[in-house]
Amino acid sequence: MKLQRWTAFLLALVLLLGGPWVQAEEESLPAPSVSACGLRGWHESAGYQYVIMGYYPYEADGTEAPVLWQVLDVDADSGKALLLTTYLVDVCQPVYCDDPAVANSKKYRRIDDYGESDMNVWLNETLFPRLLEGEPVIAAVTEEKYGRLYPLTDEELMTEKYGFPNVRYWAHPEKVAFATPYTLSIKLHPKYGSKVYKDPDTGTSSYWAAALKYAGGEFMQICGLDGHLSYGTLVRTTVGLRVALRLDVSQIQVVSGSGTIWDPCRLALVSDGAVATPPIHDERSTPVPTTPKPRSGKNRKKSDPTPAPEAATPVPTPEWIGDYAQESGW
Repeated sequence: MKLQRWTAFLLALVLLLGGPWVQAEEESLPAPSVSACGLRGWHESAGYQYVIMGYYPYEADGTEAPVLWQVLDVDADSGKALLLTTYLVDVCQPVYCDDPAVANSKKYRRIDDYGESDMNVWLNETLFPRLLEGEPVIAAVTEEKYGRLYPLTDEELMTEKYGFPNVRYWAHPEKVAFATPYTLSIKLHPKYGSKVYKDPDTGTSSYWAAALKYAGGEFMQICGLDGHLSYGTLVRTTVGLRVALRLDVSQIQVVSGSGTIWDPCRLALVSDGAVATPPIHDERSTPVPTTPKPRSGKNRKKSDPTPAPEAATPVPTPEWIGDYAQESGW
């Protein structure tokens, strides 16, 4: 059982890091196509391209770090690049509720579409300007159906060209994600709810998707600990935020970085021939994955709300920022 779990962990590690598949047929795959701005989407053999853009609290004490994004797609027809945060960066309820009595009696507000949610307002009016504060490329972020910052939709989380299998249920390591220590430290309300849940074996956490189970109901979609898609109540506090945006590729240019998770790209804004480069802080503070020590099933707490995953779940979890080469030996 341990051998099976570690084999699954190592497979998922390759998926997250975007490394090439070790397959005989890999040589026949075409090289990834890179756009004129230097970005490319997910590729079957090359994996994801990574970008750091913006600064936001990462450590539990609020210490900031560059925000790590992965490029899901660069669409030639629309001229837009779709980026998704690699980690869960914060917490917000789809519908605000801090009263246990209201939550338990299910008397909180209902919505007919994600666009009506309190989360949508908070993401665009509060988180978006804070997340990309000081970044020139904020001007290249395009306005979409749900504004400029949003969770991925159900359809997007099943889009194969983004690197996601076109399956809603069962475990899918390609979709799992990890919350930052800052996200895990947040308790939204003093008297209601709990902090974002972190699986003690794999380190993964659930995150919201911009889709309702049905209009006027009480559930919104979540991507679970093992990558399956299900639903949670609109006032749930234990689910984090992994957010997406689109960039107008005619206004941006890669100015540094190879695009790996260890050496992510930096983007500059290009306007009327002028190039506005991003602010440089401490490059060594870019969060990178590390390997936790998984607990065996017999060591799990009886109060754990989720069962031990039976199959593929990835190893890395963002426990710290710093010199990963010295700390982990990678």
